[in-house]
Amino acid sequence: MATAKKKSVENESKQIHVYNQIKEDILNGTFPPGTVMVERKLCDRYEVSRSPIRAALQMLVRDGLLSYSRSQGMIVPEVTIEDIFEIYDLMELFQKYAVRRSIKRMNDLSLQALEATLYKIRESLDKENVLDAIKWDIKFHEFLVDFSESRRLKQFYEQISVQIGRFLSSTLEDTFLAERSYLEHRNIYNCLAEGDLKGAEEAISQHYANTKQYYVNRLLGDSLY
Repeated sequence: MATAKKKSVENESKQIHVYNQIKEDILNGTFPPGTVMVERKLCDRYEVSRSPIRAALQMLVRDGLLSYSRSQGMIVPEVTIEDIFEIYDLMELFQKYAVRRSIKRMNDLSLQALEATLYKIRESLDKENVLDAIKWDIKFHEFLVDFSESRRLKQFYEQISVQIGRFLSSTLEDTFLAERSYLEHRNIYNCLAEGDLKGAEEAISQHYANTKQYYVNRLLGDSLY
């Protein structure tokens, strides 16, 4: 009995490990949109059997990072304009809900945490490290969700934020977007520090309106944006 339980735990651990590896490779562009996920090749790449690969692929379908096609099997889906609007509209709603719940309980400690992320973003941009700037950008939004103290919001946010990574991997060289995003986050912070809920919500709306337009233009091939 103990041996069977130990084996079950080991298998589950292996599935999670493989899931995290494949997810990372999707988000960093190693597996770009249109890639067919062939089980045999994945087994060779990650040096595991088919069982954890299959389990990991099913988890990634659940996350929206893979889709199933009868003709091709598991595939990394193409990003559509509908994806951009739906995902970022939801993120905007989540962030507004978070600030509505948290703005009255904002204290020096929580504001310092937000300001520290802004400092890290600025520091990363000054070093021309867009990847680190993006990581701190994500942390800023995570803090807002955490401050809301809403378990359900955190759960929904985590499900959607995974899919945001599909877009971010294409912006690692775009310092213009990163600089503009920093200023937009600074604006959100300033409103929160002043206790200005309406201003914070408007700043969040502007941030996501700009973000949606940016990705739509990229998708349509508008190099002048």
